[in-house]
Amino acid sequence: MNTNKEVRKVKGKIFKNINKRKEERGAILVIGLLFLVFMLLLAIPFLFQVSNERRSSEKSYKAFAALSLAEAGVERAIWELNSGDIYSWSAAGSLRTMDIGSFLTSDGETMGSIEIQVEGSGGDTPIVQSTGKVPYIGTLTVDRTARVELWKGDGSYYLFGQAVFGDEGIDIDSRAQIDSYNSKTGDYDSQNPGTNGDIGTNASHLGCIYLASNARVYGNASTGVDTVPEDIIITRPQSTITGDKLALSKPKPMPSIVPPDSLPYMGDYFLEGGNQDIISDSGEYSSFRLESNTKVTITADVTLYVTGEFSMNSNTCLEIADGVNVTVYLGGTFIQNSMSQINNLSMDPTTLTFLGTDSFNQDMDWNSNSDFWGSIYTPRANVNYNSEADFYGAAAGKFVDICSQATIHYDEALGKLKIMTGTPGDYFIVKSWHELFPATES
Repeated sequence: MNTNKEVRKVKGKIFKNINKRKEERGAILVIGLLFLVFMLLLAIPFLFQVSNERRSSEKSYKAFAALSLAEAGVERAIWELNSGDIYSWSAAGSLRTMDIGSFLTSDGETMGSIEIQVEGSGGDTPIVQSTGKVPYIGTLTVDRTARVELWKGDGSYYLFGQAVFGDEGIDIDSRAQIDSYNSKTGDYDSQNPGTNGDIGTNASHLGCIYLASNARVYGNASTGVDTVPEDIIITRPQSTITGDKLALSKPKPMPSIVPPDSLPYMGDYFLEGGNQDIISDSGEYSSFRLESNTKVTITADVTLYVTGEFSMNSNTCLEIADGVNVTVYLGGTFIQNSMSQINNLSMDPTTLTFLGTDSFNQDMDWNSNSDFWGSIYTPRANVNYNSEADFYGAAAGKFVDICSQATIHYDEALGKLKIMTGTPGDYFIVKSWHELFPATES
């Protein structure tokens, strides 16, 4: 009997332990399940966030691509206006349109489409509106639109990017020298001349740039497009070009000069020998003549336009007061005696400019025996620099001849100076650019 009791007691303990372990295991399963549910609840927002971030990132990428397409459409419109045939586009009044249904990448994949509109294509300030479209979700697209106003410029050009430029060629005689300095950083140092005294021409014939013996150019020499400069630049013994011999990547423009039409007419200007005078007002003159032993001082910022003869006899002086800016337009002839002077007291080449109009088409013989600070641009006339005095500035003309022992010190500050020519450019350029955004509901 006792034995049976002991057996039953042992069995009871065993079953009790088994049930206890089952309860513990069940509790662990419940706790594990609750933990998994908790972790899932934590993970769901993160998964949604990752999905949203991925979608946002994809949309940002497509928006960038759409803007690139819009800009490509603008470039296409500018090309058609300048070099293509904008009039082959679909027309509705003054509006021209073109749709590019499939814009392909370099790998041949379709990137999206472009819708282009050009308003006022026959005018001076056409407006281009270009929309780039990139597929997004289903039939939805990501769109970006650019609106660009074009024009042909305000007639201002960088005319003096080189020390000497001759549209049809340059001759530099023996012992002449061309170098550089920068008037904005200091005076010219003859012991340490700059090496940016570049010269150039649009010409391509043999000898279009010619250096006589002992001539020196401290800078580069450029010839016409698609030329081999080494084959056509002639350098005589002991002549030197310190820089590179280059071919222009595109022709250098020689825009016409059109004087302002608002200048008051002043008639003929004639100063008799032995007299002095002061000019402080702008004006248009039918001639400007200084007899021997005369002096004229310009005391204020002025613009002078001489439609006929501009002449300076012996012992004459045209003086530019310090701190004054003067522009002289030449429309007739230029006669200068070797004993004459054009004296710029500021010694700043950026303050005095001579510009030749289309009617100024004869030789400009520069004979002054005094140092000169200024610039000369005569696109239809040859410039013959016949003086051994120092020339600080830049010269550009139809053909440029630098005489023996002349010295040209190019002022690099002129390279950053825009000159108003009065004529617009030949090609449309961007005047303003902005993006159009969809209207939002209020």
